[in-house]
Amino acid sequence: MAYKAGLILSLLFVAQLFIFAADLISVQMIYTNLDAVSVTAANLISTRGGIDEEITNYVYNQSGGVIEAIGDETPMLGSVYEFKISREYNPWVMSNKPMEITIIRSVVIGYYS
Repeated sequence: MAYKAGLILSLLFVAQLFIFAADLISVQMIYTNLDAVSVTAANLISTRGGIDEEITNYVYNQSGGVIEAIGDETPMLGSVYEFKISREYNPWVMSNKPMEITIIRSVVIGYYS
């Protein structure tokens, strides 16, 4: 009888472990998606000289994220331009509050092949 109680209690811990693993996998998938979108966005920003509405829509449609510039500098040819793409995620067990997953990238304006 005791082994049945032990089995039931251990299954509760295993279920929590699976839910935690699902959270970790979800965060990793969101991070990977944001990283892939940031590469394309960096190429577009370098070509166009800054963030425009089309780039903002592209990032939102592909990843559900929001892109914004870091710093107050106006982009000039040859200057380094930093931007971040972020998205919120509501985890099941990792946190009580929504998590913000952010990718920060920099690109040289006008440097493209």
